[in-house]
Amino acid sequence: MPTDDATREGGGGRTVEIRTPPEPFFLLERYVANPVLRRLLRSKAHWLVSNRLMLLSYVGRRSGTRYTTPVAYDRREDTLVATTLRHHSNWWKNFREEHPATVWLRGTRRKTTGLATTDTREIAELVRSALVRYGIERARWLGLKIEGDELPTVKELEAVAPELVVVRFSVDDLEPVFQTLHIREEEFSNRFGTEVPS
Repeated sequence: MPTDDATREGGGGRTVEIRTPPEPFFLLERYVANPVLRRLLRSKAHWLVSNRLMLLSYVGRRSGTRYTTPVAYDRREDTLVATTLRHHSNWWKNFREEHPATVWLRGTRRKTTGLATTDTREIAELVRSALVRYGIERARWLGLKIEGDELPTVKELEAVAPELVVVRFSVDDLEPVFQTLHIREEEFSNRFGTEVPS
């Protein structure tokens, strides 16, 4: 849940914007980064990226085709939370209603059910909670650009929430994971899943 100042009025006048990479980035991500990450996340070397990325596999609602894509995630007990740019990815549309999927999480294959939300208040609260837990550096993985070193308020995040989608994946009996807060890591090129057939 957000900290005490999450809903304070006015904030510090911080600017919160969506980070939209140029089109060549998405092409590079789709045809170069994603295939590499798909193999890596299934391999014994998954630990190189699996603290930030999981591999999501599902059958398209309309096409009936199986898709497999790396997505950034945040863990909340038995729920995996994936945040993506609403207009620059399309995999989340398959989860507008509850939809089964498989994830490779830290090298382990698990069955799950995903459900997307576009509620701006809920998204803003989830995003801020992630920033509180991991530090402002996490903003890059969430598709955000934040000016300054202070965390934005929920109200400030609501301004950009319409450009984001959050998908929750429920997984039973996840092993406990002890996470270190405010980890600084290099940003991998793949942050938002783009639908590509397996």
